[in-house]
Amino acid sequence: MLALYLRSGLFTLFLGLPTIFMAQKTNPPANKPTTANTANKPVAPALPQATVPYAVRDTAIAKLFEKPADIQWVKTFKGRLDDASVVDISLGFDGYSCRGYMAYAKSRIRFRLEGYFDTLSGFQLEERDMSRGLTGYLIGAYSNRRLTAEWTNHDRSLGSRIEADEVAPGQSLTVNCSDNKWSSRYITRYNNARCDMVLVRSHNGALDGFLWIEADSKTYRLKGDINFDGNYEMEALLPNGKVAGLLQGNIKPGQNTDCNWIGSGEKRTFKFTLKDHFLSGCYEYADYATSYDALYPRTPCTDCNTWLDQQVTGWVNRCKTTLSEKKTALTPANRSTQRASAWSEIACWTENIFSGYFSFSETWDTRIDGISYNFDLRTGKPITFVELFNKGFDAKTWLADYAKRESPKLPAFAGDPQYREWLDKEGFPLFTLRRDGLEISTLFHPSYGRQALLVPYSGLKPYMRKDNPVADLVK
Repeated sequence: MLALYLRSGLFTLFLGLPTIFMAQKTNPPANKPTTANTANKPVAPALPQATVPYAVRDTAIAKLFEKPADIQWVKTFKGRLDDASVVDISLGFDGYSCRGYMAYAKSRIRFRLEGYFDTLSGFQLEERDMSRGLTGYLIGAYSNRRLTAEWTNHDRSLGSRIEADEVAPGQSLTVNCSDNKWSSRYITRYNNARCDMVLVRSHNGALDGFLWIEADSKTYRLKGDINFDGNYEMEALLPNGKVAGLLQGNIKPGQNTDCNWIGSGEKRTFKFTLKDHFLSGCYEYADYATSYDALYPRTPCTDCNTWLDQQVTGWVNRCKTTLSEKKTALTPANRSTQRASAWSEIACWTENIFSGYFSFSETWDTRIDGISYNFDLRTGKPITFVELFNKGFDAKTWLADYAKRESPKLPAFAGDPQYREWLDKEGFPLFTLRRDGLEISTLFHPSYGRQALLVPYSGLKPYMRKDNPVADLVK
């Protein structure tokens, strides 16, 4: 994402980060006009006369027009930029020009908007700072009291998506960056054996997770999207990245769900029962030149949450310190150029274990940093090598040797010299506990994503403590 990887983006919670999660887009929407001048633009039909008195009372909007009495309507919206930063938008229309403001809810930094607005064909607005410098463009549509738009900066080198709902006069609407973001665990039986599915909905409808089918002796990565109505489609991926099947269904958060699998000439139907469900935690801030957001788990485990909160707070404070020291000038060329995003991925979720990864991406650092986490839900404490292995066993060296033997088997290893060089330099410093083994992982890479190797518990069993926290998984 960001580029920063937090979108279609916290810090987001999922098994493998999809590219639509990028908060900084190097390829903004095509066919953007070079200006939003109102000359020769279509004139939108006037809205019902009942909206006019409210428009007249909105003095901030009225001051933008030479003849406030000509204002036909005023609309206010509340929504999110890239499904993270909360924004307030106010627009007025006099039958010819559309003018208004967009403001970030937290920083209260405000930008002027001007252009044309057609309730049928869409709108195109210029964004300018309070010194009248051109800082960007908003191009989109309005339908069913909902505004959707693509925002691009002044030279269209950066892009983001805006979705906002209209707020009726006299009413208020609460919007948070955590809205519609959750994690769910489902269980069922398939071929007389156990089956678990974990799904995480993150920014812009990205849906990720994993499916463990005991009868297959496999864990499949899941990656896809969920629509506003709950319909979803995901790919079930093998460890080598190949598609094993396509999953489709409909999900209502916090409810049971049926899932259809189509792949290799086979159709399967899973009737999942919801086992666990929680909403995600989210933090966001944005102003003229900067933005940072984090998406992370908020589990029923209090001690786990304390640890997770500490990671987010530490990262946010580091962002604040760095941005304060940079002192980026507030000019159109620097609009929204300093971005950062943090997200989490779930690797395993059982009655006793909750494990995954944190990644931290910033535009001012080419390297994406990260850590892993492994919680014992019975105690709320992190699981380390000390709890897993016998005293005297050098787990780090043993796993490093394992990685050297097994990494040449990764799909891209043979044909990509840069990939090999990166693996040799960075190695596999992180680990998570999974149902079928201990996973060692690289940090997240802008091009290669996260690369991981699974070490079966059978190979580690001779070195593991008999009272280790995953004894029930070690066969």
